Amino acid sequence: MERTQPKPRFPPNCKLESSKLVHGRYGTKEMMEIWGAEKTFEYSLKVQGQAALTLSRLYPEIILTADANEIAEKANLQNINPERIRQLEEKTGHDVIGVNLSLEEVVSSTAKPHINKAKTSADTTQPAKALQLKSSLEVLADSVENLRDILTEKSLDWIDVPFMDVTHLYDALPTVAGRAFSHYVEMLQSGLNLLKFIYDNSIKGKWADATGNHHSATALGIDGIKLQEEYCKDLEIGFMDAPAQIPGLEFEADIAFVMSRLSETVDNIARYIAWGRSDDVNVFINASPRKQKGSSAMPHKDVKNGNPDAEEQNISFRNLLMGNLVTAVANCEMSYARTLGASANARINFEDGFNSLDHGIRRLANIAYWMELNKPRSIERVERSFGVVTSQQVMTYLTDQRITSSPMSRSEAHDLMGELATYAYNNGINFTEVVLANDKVRSKLNEQTIREITDPLKYIGDSKRIIRLVAGKYHKVKTF
Repeated sequence: MERTQPKPRFPPNCKLESSKLVHGRYGTKEMMEIWGAEKTFEYSLKVQGQAALTLSRLYPEIILTADANEIAEKANLQNINPERIRQLEEKTGHDVIGVNLSLEEVVSSTAKPHINKAKTSADTTQPAKALQLKSSLEVLADSVENLRDILTEKSLDWIDVPFMDVTHLYDALPTVAGRAFSHYVEMLQSGLNLLKFIYDNSIKGKWADATGNHHSATALGIDGIKLQEEYCKDLEIGFMDAPAQIPGLEFEADIAFVMSRLSETVDNIARYIAWGRSDDVNVFINASPRKQKGSSAMPHKDVKNGNPDAEEQNISFRNLLMGNLVTAVANCEMSYARTLGASANARINFEDGFNSLDHGIRRLANIAYWMELNKPRSIERVERSFGVVTSQQVMTYLTDQRITSSPMSRSEAHDLMGELATYAYNNGINFTEVVLANDKVRSKLNEQTIREITDPLKYIGDSKRIIRLVAGKYHKVKTF
């Protein structure tokens, strides 16, 4: 099987501009190419150019094809200096006016009257944001798939290594070391499925004027409903038939929700890996060739390749995204039909959220890729139970009429196993020997059967089958 390589935050030899990272620290190259002030200008210019093309295609008598093409060709930061947009925004106090005026300055006199024709500012900002959100979900899906596939491969790598599952912080039942990752793989996939649904249903643009009723289009004799449909189709985004100044902000809350939900799964994975690296567990090993300093006061941490900072960073990002979700849901309260109450925080939260989440997922994928298993310790954690964790299986055999001609009642078998398991555990005696010494059990089960069913290294249920099932369903599956 070809190994899945972790996606880097930045490609090799990439010149990193910390000023473009969130707080100078967080982000990935792909997300940086979507977010930030200049990228927002670029998306706004793109939708202005497409608006001219769509209107000209439907109504060439209103905008000549040549004028529409000129607007579309010049509506980018290759022709417009972003500093000029900032100057105009500062002068006018309005970001879209700054974009439109800067575009007017670089087109011909015949094209100039058609910039922003039949549009209000939200007819630019909303489709521009929709394109940013759409691109961000595509990048995010790719990163989640990468983490999912690396964890899938780990589950297969460790399919034959005995491992002790834990419930309520107690040793519970034996499994194999790869099994937990199948759970996380399936949860990541469920997040991807939800992401795809939201991608298909909650990315909404708009071209419907100041209150969503196509007043400017109607005044020009334009079918505004058809115009909006074609415009959004050309941009490959959705739309509402009955928007207000903007589409309902519940759609943006959907996006915040899937980001938060994915971060919850990533948080669980991060916590599980960090737990497995801890001194008390000591099963997972960070074998990354990139060595990290643990602590000058605690140099023994260097043996473990430093603190689990990538894992803990994802825990921190999870908290951020949970807060962003609360804000996004609060934003849904909108006084019909115009409001800017959600505008500022949504710009901040989506940019910070997408950069942080993608950053964290890629760091965690790298940790998972280089993670190795302390096999002797994994087996030791199973064997330290003295085999008492197999008592459930012995009880099942004692009550099965297919196995013994005189099966016990479940309550009798339950009480007997509780007594024998407690004795074995408290006295540090192998459970197999305690069971073999009990006449009640020996009268129903032979020695070979007892030795087989009390071996904790073999009592793993359907763990291996589950791993192969999940791997077969989801490994390398693409969302888009």
